Amino acid sequence: MTPDIYPRIAIDVVIFTVASEADLQTMIWDETLLRPSTEFRGKSNGLSLLVLTMASENSDERVLPGGFMSPTERINEAAKRVLRLSLGLDLKVPLREIGTFDDPSRDDSQRTISFAYWAMADFEDVRKILGGKDRVGLELVNSTGFMQRFEQENGSLEKYDGVSRFGFRYMPKHSPSKRHEKRLPAELGGKHLGLDHDQLVFYAWRKLRHAFNSKLDPFNYLGINPLGEAFRLSDLQEFQEVCRGELVQRDLFRRNMINEDSFIAQTNMRDSSRPGKPANLYTLQSPPENTGE
Repeated sequence: MTPDIYPRIAIDVVIFTVASEADLQTMIWDETLLRPSTEFRGKSNGLSLLVLTMASENSDERVLPGGFMSPTERINEAAKRVLRLSLGLDLKVPLREIGTFDDPSRDDSQRTISFAYWAMADFEDVRKILGGKDRVGLELVNSTGFMQRFEQENGSLEKYDGVSRFGFRYMPKHSPSKRHEKRLPAELGGKHLGLDHDQLVFYAWRKLRHAFNSKLDPFNYLGINPLGEAFRLSDLQEFQEVCRGELVQRDLFRRNMINEDSFIAQTNMRDSSRPGKPANLYTLQSPPENTGE
């Protein structure tokens, strides 16, 4: 007779944030909180998409915040509790499902099934907990600089369906009828995080990209506005490019954004803080709704 199997139910959470090069240089006091340090040392990265990580209890590897579900709570409630206890982060934005991860080999000690969630947090909230309990830190997922270097080494980004440090998808050569193929860090020279957490970040990033798949307001989907009340159109374009892992032609992006159906509106202000001609500033038609789903 086959013995009953009672797996542990794990909860893992992928928390993204975005920060400018200036933010990282002035607000991160300990470079060991940024990984890989070589990506931030002496390189021009522009805007960066990052994921929160913490020290592992059982190894030197970094891992995502996680824990186990108690018998008396729902899975979504457990995810919020994990964030509060592991990170001291009480998010007001929606936690969205990534999927279920049930590889029998993910944990050597006991059969474990993980329910994974993702969200994006404001960098102002994230920076307050960096270096805290379990050495909370940031791992680079993507940046303007990373995409530029990737293109120099691998050719045009147009043949890829988004690129990031945690993997990419591309169309096989001479096979337009085949589905896009993916590549993860383990297949590209080495893992970044412990357990199967590279996969969790990759699939969470693929979910994040959905926020920019249409002309709908991505900020209401994410629940935050990391660009501030007024922003340049170029800032919005860079934010979209870094999150999607794709470059967009400037004139095409401008045409898509400046129309009567757009989720942004031009203000009466101009920004002259950077070299060159002063730029028009834009604002959101409506602020993000922090539903806390």
